[in-house]
Amino acid sequence: MAAQLGSRFTLATIVAVVAVALCAPVANADLLGNLIGNNCPSRGSQVFAPWNDSRSYYLAPNGGLENGSNGWSLSGGASVASGNQPFFGSGTHSLSLPSGSRALSPMTCIGPNALSLRMFGSDVSGTDRGVHVRILWYGLLNRLLGTTDYNTFAGGGNWSPTDSLKSSGGFNLLLPLVGSTSARIEFTPLGDDSAWRIDDVYVDPWASRD
Repeated sequence: MAAQLGSRFTLATIVAVVAVALCAPVANADLLGNLIGNNCPSRGSQVFAPWNDSRSYYLAPNGGLENGSNGWSLSGGASVASGNQPFFGSGTHSLSLPSGSRALSPMTCIGPNALSLRMFGSDVSGTDRGVHVRILWYGLLNRLLGTTDYNTFAGGGNWSPTDSLKSSGGFNLLLPLVGSTSARIEFTPLGDDSAWRIDDVYVDPWASRD
């Protein structure tokens, strides 16, 4: 019975959200497109193939920090710094994350059922406890719907691809059923003496097709 009530509540919520969007002014049209996945790129490139990852990713908006901090929200000393991951000649900048800092990426489109995130990171000479990655999910009217804790990357290493972070979807109650939505990726170094750099944040919004 509880499961049935939960399913009914979920369905009712979805219907209400879509109905509001359909009845809203034209200003909400693009937002509805995000919710049902129309904005997600359908193709990408196998940028991590040298590391035995055959998924197709696309670069998140300003994911290489080559447009400065445009679209990013940086606090606590987080900044765009000179220096790039060494594997591809794709730019000259990266994200610097000292201890006590926080960085929130620009809005990016995320698929409805599963997704993968991958990027390049380094923490040379750092003695921190790693950098924590979290996703903030947004819906209609740019309202925060929920968060997902993804992973904590171990610190102290040279430039390398991070693990591929795969999820079963976003805000479990609503987003995987309605479709893709906008999201922001949050990076927070843990502990003292962080020397973290993040570069070239990639997203596979359709990892469920694997």
